[in-house]
Amino acid sequence: MATAGYMEQLTDPIFKLDALAINGEGERVPFSLSIFRGGIEELGHFCLVRCPYIRSRDLKIIGGDHEEALANAILFTESYLKNTGTRLVDHGGREVCLPPYEYTVEEP
Repeated sequence: MATAGYMEQLTDPIFKLDALAINGEGERVPFSLSIFRGGIEELGHFCLVRCPYIRSRDLKIIGGDHEEALANAILFTESYLKNTGTRLVDHGGREVCLPPYEYTVEEP
């Protein structure tokens, strides 16, 4: 069961993007992506990805720390779009890119 604090996080995304998705046949559909800070579980830190274009339910993306979870969430979304031949544009037709997903492992 979710706690109140966890549910509050789902109203304040750490990243949000609204655009149009254009598939390989040229069909344009609304595209909305929100990434929320999730928390920590047994497998590590996680972010929740809300993107109805990809899946009707939120996706949980895991990382070793918060930054890696966010980078993995962006990389997952970018990979999905690339593999399905989908590109994103704004309402003026200009290409929209996801932010860079740079993640560097710090040596102890």
